[in-house]
Amino acid sequence: MNRVKKALEMVVGAAELGKYDSNVIGMAAEIIAEEEFGMRKAKRGNKDVDGTWFKDDRENTVQVKAWSEDRVKAYKQFTNLRLREDSLPDVLICILVYSSKPDYEIIYNGSPRDVGYVEKNGRDRVIRFGHMRPSDEVASILERLGLREPVRTSSTRIAKIDSDGRKVCSICGVSFPLEEFEYGGRYSNSYCTACCKLHSQAYARGGSEATRRFREEMRKKWK
Repeated sequence: MNRVKKALEMVVGAAELGKYDSNVIGMAAEIIAEEEFGMRKAKRGNKDVDGTWFKDDRENTVQVKAWSEDRVKAYKQFTNLRLREDSLPDVLICILVYSSKPDYEIIYNGSPRDVGYVEKNGRDRVIRFGHMRPSDEVASILERLGLREPVRTSSTRIAKIDSDGRKVCSICGVSFPLEEFEYGGRYSNSYCTACCKLHSQAYARGGSEATRRFREEMRKKWK
């Protein structure tokens, strides 16, 4: 039996048994990389490299990341992965592995340096689903997962993101790295962390009317 087909059927079978901790999805992704792209598996214990392949007249290191169907449904375009910036592979392959059917989609196949952003600590590179594909392709994949309105307020978010991957705070109008808007368990906040704090203080003083005045006064300075 085809190795990829067998691995995908194992993923579906495992999902039918319930939600248990398992590395079967990661195994399936590595088999896909081997069979479909010719990756040669690295020795066990190599944390930052899953394999290699020969391309552009040289040996390239490859890291394979797998996203489950449930994970992408939960986090949508904000589904992300982290890589150590000081040990990036030459090639990153990110694969969405379905559990409702024996199937998969290649989300990304390219240099990790071309996507995502480096966190303030300078150590980790964060790469989101929304960084890997154009927004219309992201929406199409999410719709195939049954999410009819998958990218809420996407046009507004995209308009506020600069070409260098930074985002403009809707209150102070200052451009920040995207991680500035990651707090409270959410990745799509419109306010920078400083403005969020001031906004909360305004609410504590005078409720929604005070926050409205605060936003209007701040926006008058730059709009």
